[in-house]
Amino acid sequence: MKSSMSLLKTIWLFGIVVLIMLGRGLPMWLLVVFIILALAAPLFREFRKKTDLDERQLYISHFSSHISFYVIVGLILFVMIQEFVKTGVNPPSQWYMVLLVPLVIKFIISIFQNFGLRFGARGIGLFFASVWLLFVLFSHGFQFESLIGSIPFLLMAVTAWYSKRFPLYCGLGFIILTIGLLFFFGAWMNFDIYVRLLMYALIPLPLLLSGGALLLSVYLKEEG
Repeated sequence: MKSSMSLLKTIWLFGIVVLIMLGRGLPMWLLVVFIILALAAPLFREFRKKTDLDERQLYISHFSSHISFYVIVGLILFVMIQEFVKTGVNPPSQWYMVLLVPLVIKFIISIFQNFGLRFGARGIGLFFASVWLLFVLFSHGFQFESLIGSIPFLLMAVTAWYSKRFPLYCGLGFIILTIGLLFFFGAWMNFDIYVRLLMYALIPLPLLLSGGALLLSVYLKEEG
């Protein structure tokens, strides 16, 4: 039975490849619907209990996905470098989006899985606060603009620092700060959709997930 399931998954994956190759002759909306349906089943299955797979099959599945992920990252970098060499200007913002957003998601998931909800939320908060504080400092230098621009990230760092002692209040603080940042950075709406997705993944998303993780750790009574 397990061998049959593995064979079916291989055929399923091959079908997706064939579908993409033939997609140039299909209407775009039909191709998108087919690909979403084809990819939804394996993704949905990741969140269910895998009683039909042994450890070896799980290892093969996750290892192949892991290697594929880095191959995709490498190919995106290759295209970006090629575009820069040919034109002499930075690639369009959509390339940065497809490169960085998956890396941010992988980073967040890895932190939570390796260190738990409470410690993971604290680490994510401190990491992104530090990165953005450095970005503001290098962008504006030691000026009044730097002080104003640093306020949200200083609050983020303070909230993350005290999350070990006060996980409930800091979890709520992260979520409130997320909502506040959406208004604080209202000018993002003037950017194109690719820049907005990138910025949301780099600031509000880590905050929101960290806040949710802290609240969940309180509910589960996880030790910090």
